[in-house]
Amino acid sequence: MRLARLLAFLVVVGLAACQSEPRDILVWSATDAEAMDGVLAQFAARNPDLTVRYTEYNTSELHAAVLALETAGPDVERPDVVISSAMDLQVDLVNRGMAIPLGIESRGPDWANWRGELYGFTIEPVAMIYNVAAFRDRTLPTSRSELAGMIRDEPDVFNGRVATYDITRSGVGYMFATQDAVRGYQSTRLVETLGRAGVRTFCCTGMMIDGVATGDLMLAYNVIGSYSLAAAAEDPRVAVHFLSDYTLVFARSAFVPHWTRAPHAATRFVAYLVSAAGQATIAGGSQLLPLAGPGWAEAMEAGVSQAPVRMSPGLLTFLDKLKKERFLREWRLTQVQDVP
Repeated sequence: MRLARLLAFLVVVGLAACQSEPRDILVWSATDAEAMDGVLAQFAARNPDLTVRYTEYNTSELHAAVLALETAGPDVERPDVVISSAMDLQVDLVNRGMAIPLGIESRGPDWANWRGELYGFTIEPVAMIYNVAAFRDRTLPTSRSELAGMIRDEPDVFNGRVATYDITRSGVGYMFATQDAVRGYQSTRLVETLGRAGVRTFCCTGMMIDGVATGDLMLAYNVIGSYSLAAAAEDPRVAVHFLSDYTLVFARSAFVPHWTRAPHAATRFVAYLVSAAGQATIAGGSQLLPLAGPGWAEAMEAGVSQAPVRMSPGLLTFLDKLKKERFLREWRLTQVQDVP
């Protein structure tokens, strides 16, 4: 009887705490607002008692902004949910003790969730995008070795017209580059070839897509696949290609920080993202690809070897200060042109 009364008391206290929470959720996200519009609208329709405020960052800026909150004053507004495509930066924040355990079930693969605190909710193949007209009479490369050879052998065609992320400014771009590096020589060779070809570096996939669409760029390497596939579906000037030697696959993820004002509401939001209903909305009502269920595998080309990026402390290796400084220093030596 005492146990029953205690459980009843805890339920009442929990409900009272939930009812006393703020009814708005502040989401800080390194995901284009346009890509999340359908998901936010469906969550609002299912949760009319809650309001979501959405603030967009790039991945590096988001990581820095969240870190700064650990020493900020009590009057500084803090997010209730943090979303990013940079898995390594998300793991870093959670590893620092910034997340609370949510106890929700995920339908995704085990490599896309960590400690019951960090939850992947989309799958993101890393792609190459190219200008369709520029490649009309060219065979697409099947591997990084072939891509490097193509760029090297036709300098009059490719020089100054290839792009990739500026990994000094983009957290997700840095993750792509480090994940390439651990996979061997051909990636290093490609980076060196891109540098000799005057690779143009950008902060964001959207800017690279725009440049490829206009023909200012012939191709862009290591771009976010979901954004690229959505663009190609709308714009016939752009197409997406996956190199067959391997295609990095990662997860966009979310966590609830320990300082949240509304833990129940924030947990409801993350739970929706990974639920069957949320995954269906992502599949049918957004520019993103769901982590679970059909949709993403069909977007890949036959014969492509998928290389999932596992959500784990191993991602922290290249965030070590000395390792990162050395990696960026070596990368800068290959770069000859930059885009603001």
